[in-house]
Amino acid sequence: MPVAHAAPPATADETPGADAAIARHDWAPALEELDARIQSNPRDVQAKFKRATILARLGRDDDAIAAFTELTQLYPELPEPYNNLATLLAKHGRLEDARVALETATRANPSYALAFENLGDLYLRLADASYRRAIALGRASGPTQQRLADLQKIVAPSSASARQPAADVAAPSAVPSAPAAGGYTNPGSPDLVNGTLFPFGGPTGSLAMPPYMAPSR
Repeated sequence: MPVAHAAPPATADETPGADAAIARHDWAPALEELDARIQSNPRDVQAKFKRATILARLGRDDDAIAAFTELTQLYPELPEPYNNLATLLAKHGRLEDARVALETATRANPSYALAFENLGDLYLRLADASYRRAIALGRASGPTQQRLADLQKIVAPSSASARQPAADVAAPSAVPSAPAAGGYTNPGSPDLVNGTLFPFGGPTGSLAMPPYMAPSR
């Protein structure tokens, strides 16, 4: 008996008004147009991805988490929804869940550099938490104390003026028309060589998020 395969989802969302509103950071009309597009084209992955990212920009984290989770379930081969889901999970202190999402993103696309960058940041945060736990339990050696001090220079630099949320830095000034899979850049990632550091997770920052367009299927 032949196996039925679902047709590939649409990738061109055809929402120029939403794209223009996104470029202006005018989220409400962009969200309205994307909602209408998805209602008439429920398999438009591009529109769904942009909508989920806008929900995060609006601070509707629970809705954004639900939207990105749905995208990971519908299109598990796409790494970007896993990355953005991890961003939001880390923001709310769910570091282990964020780790799972990022590791899944790297398996979905081993060439997706942004997920590897964010995963490295996440491992640093997990190491920081582990060292702090060891110290709280009274089992910390001198080297552990030194490692924690060194980590603090990375995850919590003292100069707040040198930092800003990576997700905001990574936001594009204009939405690209047809990005290739894995073609995202991350200008907001930590640059340990030049000392340009951005906060990770928590209430003051986030992992870097890619632009609004999911890769072409």
